[in-house]
Amino acid sequence: MDTDADILAKVTNIGNFLELALYKNSLDDWSLAKDLGELLIRIDAEEMMGHALLTRACRHMGDYERAHKELSICRALVTRRGATESERELFLPVLAEEEKQLDRVGK
Repeated sequence: MDTDADILAKVTNIGNFLELALYKNSLDDWSLAKDLGELLIRIDAEEMMGHALLTRACRHMGDYERAHKELSICRALVTRRGATESERELFLPVLAEEEKQLDRVGK
């Protein structure tokens, strides 16, 4: 198991990590995205980025049950009162895509 520092070092070495993971949906190492998502929500359980990364990573890794759970959490966080317009603009398209992808796998 990687330490938090190892995870952050690996993410930093991928210059466009978040773009690849969230917008291009084409990351080579989804386990790293999962590790980063878990790290972010250990720091702050309401960290939308962490839940969004976990949703996408878990789906790519075949853990559809957890992907659905993380999608629900992230959707609740994004739509709650207090989420900024920029947060909604950032995350709602990602969540819509994940919902569509998860519907395709039928869970």
